[in-house]
Amino acid sequence: MIVTTDLDRVESTYRRLSSRWAWNALAIAGFGGWERSLRRRAVDHLELKPGDAALDVACGRGSNFPYLQRAVGAGGRIVGIDYSPDMLAGARDLVRTRGWSNVELVRADAATVDYRAQFDGALCTIAMSVIPRWREALRRMIDAMRPDKRIAIMDARRGREQPVLARPFARLFAAVVAAEVDRDVPSECRRLLRDVREEPCMFGMYYVLSGQAAHV
Repeated sequence: MIVTTDLDRVESTYRRLSSRWAWNALAIAGFGGWERSLRRRAVDHLELKPGDAALDVACGRGSNFPYLQRAVGAGGRIVGIDYSPDMLAGARDLVRTRGWSNVELVRADAATVDYRAQFDGALCTIAMSVIPRWREALRRMIDAMRPDKRIAIMDARRGREQPVLARPFARLFAAVVAAEVDRDVPSECRRLLRDVREEPCMFGMYYVLSGQAAHV
């Protein structure tokens, strides 16, 4: 008997979504014309400087990389991790097309990566609601930060916190991307981080939250 794990389910889902046309269609359906703005806001929350090192957790096809590149510059470092080899293939194509030599791509489970105080900022966009062991992934992000550096999460609001008219669409979208939007990620962030800042986006459907890493 073959037992399907949560990681298998996530990998299968993102194999289907990994092509450029599927990913672009998903971005339009999920964010309308707001996707770039949301990703840029999330990166801004990190307060990165040229030469910094940034970690992109569940980086997908690399949609955050252009904004991270602008923040850290050619002298900085970007590490993108993702569990889906198909999504990483798309990220690899983007890196090659743009000629970025400062990006490292790693296939890994975000809940098991072991980076210790190596980064000046860590980002997770539309994935903390997807990662099976998300609390452990959040702690691993914190461990990866240098003292007083920031992490940022951009994700969908919990179901009951979303505008009423948006809830049926949000449930459908969550099913497509294997997300569990009832996870209380903001509360866990407030428990583990200092100087937490939260910004509602897209009429309250999404949020960007950031805070300073407090090693636990």
